[in-house]
Amino acid sequence: MSAITLRTATEQDASAIRGLLQREGLPTSDLDSARPDFVLACDGADVIGTGALQPFGDTALVRSVAVSADRRGLGIGGRIVRELEQRAQQMGIRDLVLLTQTATGFFEHQGYRIIPRESVGAPVQQSDEFRLLCPATATCMSKSLTGAQASHIADKPYKVLVLCTGNSARSILAEALINHLGAGRFRGFSAGSHPKGAVHPLALDLLKEMGLPTQGLRSKSWDEFAPPGAASLDFVFTVCDNAAGEACPYWPGQPIKAHWGLPDPAAVEGSDADRRRAFRAAFQALESRVRMFMSLPIASLDRSELQQRLKAIGTASSESNA
Repeated sequence: MSAITLRTATEQDASAIRGLLQREGLPTSDLDSARPDFVLACDGADVIGTGALQPFGDTALVRSVAVSADRRGLGIGGRIVRELEQRAQQMGIRDLVLLTQTATGFFEHQGYRIIPRESVGAPVQQSDEFRLLCPATATCMSKSLTGAQASHIADKPYKVLVLCTGNSARSILAEALINHLGAGRFRGFSAGSHPKGAVHPLALDLLKEMGLPTQGLRSKSWDEFAPPGAASLDFVFTVCDNAAGEACPYWPGQPIKAHWGLPDPAAVEGSDADRRRAFRAAFQALESRVRMFMSLPIASLDRSELQQRLKAIGTASSESNA
């Protein structure tokens, strides 16, 4: 399977978009009149996911979010929603609104909250989506692109340390993903309890292939992050069972911790193709987890609930990769 990419839809994608939405039971009758701005998730030439924005002043309707049934559980829906949010921010959108009949839990996980349908502004209320296409029983949800979380982002990024034993593969991939996807909101670091001393070549090859920077990545001890006077951490994630079971140093800042274990691609034997597939699988699993983590409404959750959400991300990802 090739790497899943996101791109802006073109007119040539209209048939594929309609086909996917119809298969997933979502409305298509107003696409020509509403002309929402679509983002597509693609596996090679195949469209496997969609999502769209329909702007109304400084509010936008999130609609047509769908993922092919055989690709669910890979974090693709979260990627699409996050991309829509980033584009909305670039457009000056302040609030996002949506209607859903079956995906309330998914959107709650992305930081959306249930609101009264009648509280939505008149322009959105007059859209075909609200007036004709979605039944009165659909749940109305919204998300603000301003507020407490944006204030935290302006003040400082969340610092995230990812741990494994050797700090040569999984934790390195996670560090690179956090810094790439964090867009200034998150700062990623990695370390190992018994570092190998060198980053695995296949990890570097894969990151370069995926267009992620590799400069500055190195295999290092977790002791670097625990000396007196070290910078405070917000989150610490372990990605291997050995590191999770070891006695950790004292982390400054009392970070929230979670275990996101997954198989070590560096331990896979076989052909070069087999080993590269293992690294790609680890990368995709970590990307899914990182995107789910970054979509959480961190500033509005208390420590206990945030801890549970982070644990659930690791558990759900592990079960889907089993």
